[in-house]
Amino acid sequence: MDPPIRNHRASDQERFWEKVNKTDSCWIWTGATHKGYGIFRLNGAARLAHRVAYAWERGEIPEGAQLDHMCHNRSCINPEHIRFADWETNGQNRARANKNSKTGIRGVYWNKGRNGWFAAITLGPDVIRRGPFEELGDAEKAAIELRREHMPFSLMDRKKVS
Repeated sequence: MDPPIRNHRASDQERFWEKVNKTDSCWIWTGATHKGYGIFRLNGAARLAHRVAYAWERGEIPEGAQLDHMCHNRSCINPEHIRFADWETNGQNRARANKNSKTGIRGVYWNKGRNGWFAAITLGPDVIRRGPFEELGDAEKAAIELRREHMPFSLMDRKKVS
């Protein structure tokens, strides 16, 4: 039996947009993913879906440029939620603590030698610390204040109430 004859082959954009669920804010990629980022095959190569959407909606992305999800949702492809960022800017806008954090709080750690909680941020080669604090919550507040003061691209901290 012969395969059916197709009169219409879906365009790249048709194939792409059928894999998107547009909500009131984020546009969620429903196709294949890798580490939470959408993957789309275009011109024979796997591409990051948010970069494809950004390029189609906003224009070409310079070679080597990073894009930052301001909404912290890796599956979001809404160009309104994505901005150009260098490595440091993208790092400032992290949503949570490192995976190896023992506290689970971004920028907060226990210093056994000083018997207290510390807040710390890294700016290029420099580390700025505050502490020690007796209470974990006080160290977390200090870490947020450090980021507000020194990391203007840390959007999550703009929303938090101290």
